[in-house]
Amino acid sequence: MKEIQIWKPVAFDPAWLKLNTEQMDQVLSAWFEKRASIKDDNDEMKDFFERIKRRQAIETGIVEGLYTLSRGATETFVMQGFAEDYLQHGDTNVSNEQLMEHLQDQYEALDWVFHFIKSDRPLSVSFIKELHALITRHQETADAITPDGRNVKIPLVHGKFKIHPNNPTRKDGSKVLFCPPEQVDSEMDAFISLYANEMKDAHLLVRAAWTHFTFVQIHPFQDGNGRIARLLASFVLIKEGLFPFTVERTDRKAYIQALEAADDGNYQLLCDIITEDQIANMKTMQALLLEQE
Repeated sequence: MKEIQIWKPVAFDPAWLKLNTEQMDQVLSAWFEKRASIKDDNDEMKDFFERIKRRQAIETGIVEGLYTLSRGATETFVMQGFAEDYLQHGDTNVSNEQLMEHLQDQYEALDWVFHFIKSDRPLSVSFIKELHALITRHQETADAITPDGRNVKIPLVHGKFKIHPNNPTRKDGSKVLFCPPEQVDSEMDAFISLYANEMKDAHLLVRAAWTHFTFVQIHPFQDGNGRIARLLASFVLIKEGLFPFTVERTDRKAYIQALEAADDGNYQLLCDIITEDQIANMKTMQALLLEQE
């Protein structure tokens, strides 16, 4: 079986600081100027952020294959909120109860990111573990690999790093090798240190992409790493006055390709995907505000 070594010891790669952020830079100043003029209690803005949070909560689980949800039910949930009464037969491939638990957990984890930012606390390992405990609260099992190479289901420990390897097999049969369990603690400490020091003055887009990519390379939890990576990218963006990072189901293929390109040192595609998501939200928000004027 072919093995692909994804994880490398966390280190600072100067190539991140050479990424092209021109597309975002063209709109960023105008957005911040507009954002500064919007009162925090603006109802339209608050409603818009609630819709973004609900959409992110829905799509992040779909991207990970936790469940499916029809487009009709998705849009109803985004606009009206999560309520089991809105579901019809065939809207999802899991029980209604299980779906609602996933959605609520994912929403509350993102909501906690917003509250954490308001408290002005720095990114930390303890915060990341808190996020994991929230987002997997109702997830009972995870995939693991035994010492003799067998794939098994094990109980998922919430808010604690993995104790078994979690190296997935791709469709072509190759095995992806993430950070070994015994290296996770030191790698996560290095991750936090690099974020706070070498990356502190990087462009906000670069910091968001770097945070997502580096966390995924470590893959510190038994399961839930993709969901946490998108929350960490969201943390960087929200802290800078932007929006949660959402990957929609239709963009999953391009997103995976961007991550695989980043594994080979091409970080631009991941940066571009985050850029497109943020600019789309800016345009929608500005259109809503214009309707108020």
